[in-house]
Amino acid sequence: MSKINTLGLFSGGGGLDLGFSVAGFNTIFSSDIDSYSCETLSLNQNKKNYLSKHPVLCEDINSLSYKRIKKEIGTQDIDFIIGGPPCQAFSVFGKRKGLNDPRGNLVYEYARIIKEIEPEGFLFENVAGLKTIHDGTLYSELFETLSIGGKYAISAHEYEVADFGIPQFRRRVFFIGTKKNKAIPQMDATHTPPNSVFNAHKPFNTVSSILADLPTPITDWKGEPYINGHVGRKHSQRIIDRYDSLSFGERDHKTRINKLNPERPSFTIIVGSDAGGGKGHVHPFEPREVTPRESARIQTFPDWWEFYGTGRHIIRQVGNAVPPLFAGILAQHIAKEVFNKRNKPNLDKLIDKLDLGYLQ
Repeated sequence: MSKINTLGLFSGGGGLDLGFSVAGFNTIFSSDIDSYSCETLSLNQNKKNYLSKHPVLCEDINSLSYKRIKKEIGTQDIDFIIGGPPCQAFSVFGKRKGLNDPRGNLVYEYARIIKEIEPEGFLFENVAGLKTIHDGTLYSELFETLSIGGKYAISAHEYEVADFGIPQFRRRVFFIGTKKNKAIPQMDATHTPPNSVFNAHKPFNTVSSILADLPTPITDWKGEPYINGHVGRKHSQRIIDRYDSLSFGERDHKTRINKLNPERPSFTIIVGSDAGGGKGHVHPFEPREVTPRESARIQTFPDWWEFYGTGRHIIRQVGNAVPPLFAGILAQHIAKEVFNKRNKPNLDKLIDKLDLGYLQ
């Protein structure tokens, strides 16, 4: 198999799609229900030689079928499916309604598409909180559901992405299904905290190292930002004074966001509620919330990756995403373990191909 033709579902702002593409997977189709995300996915096609021109379908997965997908991709085979159904139903930051929340039931729509297509393998990503909701019964049920009647061997691993060079603490669980009757091993960390006993590894990437070269943002979306999305909120003097008084790591009692510690990775970038939209954390050196672009850097989106929309539209795309760099690391691991690709995973090459100069 020369190319690993890949289908992206719940693609959002493109974290998984971008990460798998830079690792050599051939994305032939992407889909999401959010029109802003779909525009983002279309905007960035062909910007790099590893980003293919392919159909982006803006549609609810409940009405999506293999027949509809085939209409878009023609006779191409689908070797692998990637996706992370909305996680708010399972998140420790939400109300944890699980399968009582309509968003929780989308995992079964994802499984339906897998059953219809029967690819060689697939990836299902979600928050680590789903391991404990409903006393763990949901987690067990997912293994059975995703096995598609025993057709797929399922391996599930929980990862802290900061352990892999992402400048953010973000814990997620990844299910990998493969028709090959084998367990997919867990990846070894590449980064560890400073002064760790594992001092042969690189230390964590920190907030200060990735935000240092960005200027103070403009606060008007009608203006011309330094980089796409580097537009801040307008704060009252009362909020500015409150943010200014916070210590590193301290939470603001009104907005319930934290002031970033420049010597540590960021707190998790979150989406926020359906009613409003996410906010950035408080900048470590300026009394303001970080911009959508600064949040995108924390998620390891490259500066050339353009987001469609403004404010909350961008932060929701960013907050819902898998960090592209971590997605690329995991994709290299899957290429080796599932598709027998011989190239060894190479973190530095991924950073270079993504143009993540702020990590170097």
